[in-house]
Amino acid sequence: MQNIRLWTHTLATRIDGMVSRIENHEALARSAIQEVRGAAARARVQLRRVRADGKQLRARIEEAQEAETSWRERAQRKASEDEAAAIECLRRAREAGRRARVLEARRVEHERLETELAADVNRIQERLSHLEEHKHVLAARESRAVALSGLDVSEVGPGPIEDLFDRWEVQISEREVGFGRDDDPDAFEHAFSREEEDAALRAELDSLLGAAPEVTQ
Repeated sequence: MQNIRLWTHTLATRIDGMVSRIENHEALARSAIQEVRGAAARARVQLRRVRADGKQLRARIEEAQEAETSWRERAQRKASEDEAAAIECLRRAREAGRRARVLEARRVEHERLETELAADVNRIQERLSHLEEHKHVLAARESRAVALSGLDVSEVGPGPIEDLFDRWEVQISEREVGFGRDDDPDAFEHAFSREEEDAALRAELDSLLGAAPEVTQ
């Protein structure tokens, strides 16, 4: 019994250890996934900001282009009556045009970065989904391994628990012999043997009585 308790305690300790490792693995995986989730959230926030900046940039380009057109129209109107004012209008039109071209160059680069960032966000989200699915699969497999720990469900041979039962039965049998519970392995056969022996003895007794001389009165 002491051996059984020791084995049982050892098995329970081993299972607890496996459970503990599962919890640690899940905790580590959960922490890693949480970091990826945080990175994905930050990337989405940044993408929204970049898109908002792009919208403002396009508005500034449109404003500069409209300013350039407006100043050229003013220069055209002032050309016949005020040459200096017309020249100043053209100067401001050129400045607005230059500003629009600079902003347009920035817009092109900005949209390139925005596209790359959007693709990164999608990749991070796909990676996050894959990690979560993988974690769920591994957790399920590990739980199954713990449930089957100590059991041999294959057809190769008995597992440790079956070996335990065999050793236990042998030990009980040995103790039963020690207490005299196994002195008569087949009581039914013994009863027949006893009856046959009694019948033989009675037949012998009858034979002796038949052979004895009669006593005269």
